[in-house]
Amino acid sequence: MATIFDNVQRKQKEFAHNAVMVGQNIALAIAAMRDGIKSPAWEFYMTQFARDENGVVDKDQLARLMATDGTLGDPVLDRKRGYLIADSMCGMSTVDNFGVAVATIDHMVGGVVCTAAAATRAAKYEKSTAKKKAAKKKTAKKKATKK
Repeated sequence: MATIFDNVQRKQKEFAHNAVMVGQNIALAIAAMRDGIKSPAWEFYMTQFARDENGVVDKDQLARLMATDGTLGDPVLDRKRGYLIADSMCGMSTVDNFGVAVATIDHMVGGVVCTAAAATRAAKYEKSTAKKKAAKKKTAKKKATKK
C-alpha cells in the first residue's frame, strides 16, 4: 500500500516534467485554499494524494487529508495539510521542495507507523535549504556591496 507521502512523491515526479500539470495543480490548490478544508475543492485537490499509482483512493488517507478522521485542529497535522496547499503555489520552482514538510503525515493511517527516519529526512532537508538560502543571501549582499 502506498502512503500519502509515497503519493506526494509520485506527484512531485510528475510535476517535474509537466509545466501544464503544475499550472493546473496551482489552480486546484488556490480553489482549495479559497473554499476551505470542508469544501469539495479541498477534497478534489487532496484526493490526488490519497490515490495510489493504480488510481485507487484510500479512504483512510483521504480522511486524514480532509481532517475528517478527528484530526482537525491538530496543529502538526493542520500544518502538514497546509503545506500540501502552499507548496503548489510557486509553480515549477516549488517542484524540488514539494511535499517535504509532510513526510510523517501518514502516522497511524491504516496502520502505517512513520519512522523517525522520515522526520529526520525532512529536518535535514529543511536545514540544507536554510543553508542554501543563507549562502544566496550572503552572495547577493557581497554583490550589492561591490556596486
